Amino acid sequence: MSTSNESSNLLGKFASIVGLLAAALYFTGWIYRWAYFAFFNVNVTSFDLPIESFLIVTIQVFFGNLVTGDFSTLFRTTLALILTPNLIKLTLGVIQFVTTKPAIIFMQWRWNLSQWSLNQGHRRITRLVQKLPQVQPISYDRAFFREIVVVAWVLTVLFFLARNQGYLDARRDAVNDTSTLPVITLVTPEDSLALGRQLNDETIDPSLKNFRVIGDRGLYEQWIGRELNNTTDSNSSDFIVWRLLIDINSQFYIFPTLPKDAPPEARPPVVVIKQSSRGDQLMILSPEPSPQK
Repeated sequence: MSTSNESSNLLGKFASIVGLLAAALYFTGWIYRWAYFAFFNVNVTSFDLPIESFLIVTIQVFFGNLVTGDFSTLFRTTLALILTPNLIKLTLGVIQFVTTKPAIIFMQWRWNLSQWSLNQGHRRITRLVQKLPQVQPISYDRAFFREIVVVAWVLTVLFFLARNQGYLDARRDAVNDTSTLPVITLVTPEDSLALGRQLNDETIDPSLKNFRVIGDRGLYEQWIGRELNNTTDSNSSDFIVWRLLIDINSQFYIFPTLPKDAPPEARPPVVVIKQSSRGDQLMILSPEPSPQK
């Protein structure tokens, strides 16, 4: 009977640990994807991403891309593993000091003052000291507060690890020379898209007869004539490569990559294209753009 109870308790503890680990991994994955897509000014809640994707992506948060020889992410993870227990210990020490030391110091001072006034014969001071309240250390559930501190610090460290890695990976993918996202070629009927070049004559601007615009027209007009990749000169301001950010919810999220010397605050615009329900669109994905003559 006791063996059965021990097995049941062990199984219950194991299930609790697995549940907490899954929650921490999901939290980390969600923060990573939130930071990654926020770089492109896209809200992660716009996507119906599967739960398991948030769990799997934590590998990127903790280990990065070791295949390329980049150990900076692993270094940050190792540093976090070293610092977190020390931060928890320091916080618990501060809480214990604040809840006990002031009361002990005050009571010691009260007793010393009382003894001094008695020895000096200052009865009035003695009576005043005796009227001072008795101060006791603050009573609290140490086990509960210990759990609160541990959870708070673990979530804080995971948040900053995930946010930092999400930003770094987004910046990497936004710059053409380091991007891991595929180059996109989208061929679509003329009447279904208000942006693009004609295949038989690239000099003709798209017809806007049946389209309406709301918002900043200049954001649209600045990309007319720049719909095609231009890789002839990587140092030219006309250099452009379109890549696919994500294909989800029947929509293509595409963007023009940034040059390698783009300032840290630079962000690429994102164009959202609805997939055709008629099946008359053609999409080609490639790791790199085709060589241009």
